[in-house]
Amino acid sequence: YVAALGSLWKGNDERGVFKTTDGGKTWTKILYIDENTGAADLDIDPKNPDILYASMWGFRRQPWTFDSGFGDKSGLYKTTDGGKTWNTIHNGLPNETLGRMAIAVAPSNGNVIYLSVECKSKDKKGLYLSTDAGANWKKVNNEQNTTVRPFYFSEMVVDPKNDSIVMKCGLFMIISEDRGDRFRQMDGAVHSDVHAIWIDPNNTKHVLVGTDGGVYESFDRGRSFKMFMNLPVSQFYHV
Repeated sequence: YVAALGSLWKGNDERGVFKTTDGGKTWTKILYIDENTGAADLDIDPKNPDILYASMWGFRRQPWTFDSGFGDKSGLYKTTDGGKTWNTIHNGLPNETLGRMAIAVAPSNGNVIYLSVECKSKDKKGLYLSTDAGANWKKVNNEQNTTVRPFYFSEMVVDPKNDSIVMKCGLFMIISEDRGDRFRQMDGAVHSDVHAIWIDPNNTKHVLVGTDGGVYESFDRGRSFKMFMNLPVSQFYHV
């Protein structure tokens, strides 16, 4: 399965969720809204591969601005038959134009799903939680760093063994150990702009993060990190 955003600058039909059953030789578009609404994120039930969740996001980039929620068709969708049919699952979510949403299904419990929701109302955006496989949603935190910067910082990862522990990318990585009620920030020595998180399934205190400054490793669930100094990587803006 692939979530495809499509063109930044204009409407096009190469957007949505795509599926292959032959190892990538051919692809079928299985979820499509319209030419302005792409798929921002996708996650799968750990016990049943026919159950997937997709956040569909309308957006339009211009040289002078960025419109998140463009076209008013953004939404959260679920399939239980491998993408043959999809339904919106919005019960408890803001009843207004939605922006980008990030999905994280708990690997140890497919009923527990975290959702970072961007919308126009400051008091409604934030981190939402479902404990019944998306049938109902409840806002658990609306701190600024629990939402997404629309074109950036959408990644969330749930601890493989403990569905109460969730980590979110952002300017700095934030970590909750009580299902999103409270968050703490990771070791401040790590370079800002965290884009990727990996949690070791055999030792979930062992965490790797990828940032604009390189790759860092923690053995105490983000309280302290060391940087891999032997990786010759950087962020190139111009050649």
